[in-house]
Amino acid sequence: MSDSLATEATIREAGDGDVAVIASAVESLLLELGGRRPERQELEAETRALLGEPAGGSVLIAEADGNVVGVLSASWQRAIHVPGVYATIQDLWVDGAWRSRGVGAELVEALASQARARGVSRLEVGLPRETFAAIASTESFYKRNGFEHLGPRMRRLLE
Repeated sequence: MSDSLATEATIREAGDGDVAVIASAVESLLLELGGRRPERQELEAETRALLGEPAGGSVLIAEADGNVVGVLSASWQRAIHVPGVYATIQDLWVDGAWRSRGVGAELVEALASQARARGVSRLEVGLPRETFAAIASTESFYKRNGFEHLGPRMRRLLE
């Protein structure tokens, strides 16, 4: 952790007692992104599922003064075109008052440390839609943290 942040926020792995605050953070993220927001109980259920299956992913918390100021969730994945396991950042939220203070970068670096310890050498992230108001700053954040473009992603929702 950088010296400037070390006295302000700490990064730790999430636990069962963090379910409600993680769900709230992801709800805030989805509201900001303009995406569909699942019901709170669905967010909490998925948080519990991820926390209960560490082989499936990781959830990290940034705390300051006893408050959660950042959340990062990632999944561990496999694909034929990527030898071995890689991590995909699924959710990254930092409280508005804590943005541009290094919290997001510290969360990403904590995930990178976990990944290295697991023998994982690749992190990926999907950017928000091009219509997201802060897309340029979001892209710039990831570039500053060592990410490069892979190309656009698409999805198909199944009903």
